[in-house]
Amino acid sequence: LFGSSNHFENFPIQDTGRIKPIDTYAEKILLSIHESRSVKDPQSNAIEWLLESLAYPHESYKKNIFKIKSKEVTSTLGLEWRDPHYYSYSEISGGINQSIEYFVNLYLMEEDQKTAIEKQLTNLFINIGTFKSITNSFTCLDPSIEVNHPFIANNLHIDVGSSISYAFYSFNIDALQNTANQIKDRSNKDIISLAESLQVIVAQANELKKNKLRADPFYKNFNLKIIPSESTWISPWELLDKKPSDITDNQKELMIILEAYIRNYKQGNVSEMEILAISYINKVTENSEIDINMMKRETAYNRSDSFLYSITLYLISFLLLGISWLSHSNLIKKIAFFCLIIGLGYHGYGLINRMIIMQRPPVSTLYESILFVGFIGVLFSTIFEQFRRDGVGIFLATIIGVVLHFVAFGYEDDGETMGVLVAVLNSNFWLATHVTTITIGYGATALASLMGHFYFIITLLNNSSRSYLKELGNNMATLNLVALFFMLFGTILGGIWADQSWGRFWGWDPKENAALLIVMWQLLMVHLRISGWVRPLEFAFGMIISNIFLAFGWFGVNLLGVGLHSYGFTNSIASNLALFILFELWFAIGIYFLIRDTTEPR
Repeated sequence: LFGSSNHFENFPIQDTGRIKPIDTYAEKILLSIHESRSVKDPQSNAIEWLLESLAYPHESYKKNIFKIKSKEVTSTLGLEWRDPHYYSYSEISGGINQSIEYFVNLYLMEEDQKTAIEKQLTNLFINIGTFKSITNSFTCLDPSIEVNHPFIANNLHIDVGSSISYAFYSFNIDALQNTANQIKDRSNKDIISLAESLQVIVAQANELKKNKLRADPFYKNFNLKIIPSESTWISPWELLDKKPSDITDNQKELMIILEAYIRNYKQGNVSEMEILAISYINKVTENSEIDINMMKRETAYNRSDSFLYSITLYLISFLLLGISWLSHSNLIKKIAFFCLIIGLGYHGYGLINRMIIMQRPPVSTLYESILFVGFIGVLFSTIFEQFRRDGVGIFLATIIGVVLHFVAFGYEDDGETMGVLVAVLNSNFWLATHVTTITIGYGATALASLMGHFYFIITLLNNSSRSYLKELGNNMATLNLVALFFMLFGTILGGIWADQSWGRFWGWDPKENAALLIVMWQLLMVHLRISGWVRPLEFAFGMIISNIFLAFGWFGVNLLGVGLHSYGFTNSIASNLALFILFELWFAIGIYFLIRDTTEPR
């Protein structure tokens, strides 16, 4: 059903302040509740899952879609902990309804006062409400109101015994009113029968509207905003909640097309769906500035899985490199380098697509910045390999590429959907200068640090000549200079941006301090190296420690929850960051004392 590029996945929808294809919206919702962009049982992608949920809401309530991360959450809901940890809406909503007051109070509680389990429960409560709202969005298009009286059916131009939707009922109020006015011209028996039939229809319609537009803020069906309106887009139920005189002819036509589309979807009429989809998209875009080609590009980007391909190729390159080192095969090493280049191409293709779609550099969220830093690290390593041609560059590239991909995937729920920028970041000039420059500095710093790790490992294995270690030390110093250049100028550019945005060049903001700390450490290592106070071994030690400063400046300051750089706050990485820092300290100090007496003197 989803072979056409002009299909449901390209329907425009307004979400988080921007117009996007509904395919992106579906992925966002599925990532939030299922932590994946596809469903395995049965196998379907996000847009297939969404359309099926819209067309068959009651069936969707029984499917195990919601991922629960801890046993304590299931205990609170009165559910059994099972593997895999997926539960249905019916199961979870039953547990929530039994303790609804507790969940409402939990939702209203300040975030910093909640435990980790309470945060999970709050998020689950919100996701349940969002899912219920979405699955109810098209119920106004479902033919659930029966019309059994021939006179009413004739006035509505439908067959006797047919069912009509609430949308059809709303758009034909005048016809029903005319039917009521004609009662006086008929016999008493007909009058009673006709009046009763009209009362039944009106009662069914009112009950449907009451149930779907009830006051509960967590279940209002206003999430699927696919109908264009003057100020902001609205959902189908929002449209029908308006006065009939406030609904435009264009909006009516869109609703009629949507109803026909869902009907043909249920009947499996693919060709008719194609025609209706094209008609709907043309109707939406004819009086707006929406670029449907950009919608299609974003959908294609969602389907491309660029970053999945890039991490796969990085892993293959890493394995081939290991085989080439063991077998001393230059051919296998060349194949590994070729896989690395292809992976870098996929990596860059994904970032370029994001830039074109969002019309800005891909550095405005943690998800994007991690992917961009990974790209820079792999790019520098590839260039590095061109000079050395011994596989070290391939090794560094694959490590930094794979690790940062995995880290980024943990943030894709936040960044993959390409949300609108907060005001402080909404400047393409400064995104392209300060943020891009300092992010390149992050990538170079990470690569220099990784070279320090590699230097320690090579020294520990003690299978290389002193000249080889000296060469590695010189390469490491060069990488540190490159990192220093971008970090220093990125920090200066950040100060200029701060002066334009906030009226001061420097304010000792945590993010500013962290960037300065990285620069100062890199400068210190340069001076110690030039002055001869440290050997390459101690310099490598300093490069490893710089990774700690990088992690703190990139992620750690976000845990403080203070400062003007509020767009970067995160609150779920404290334990992982602590473990990372402890590992780096253990690696640097432990191995240093193992090998310090085996290396060359100053």
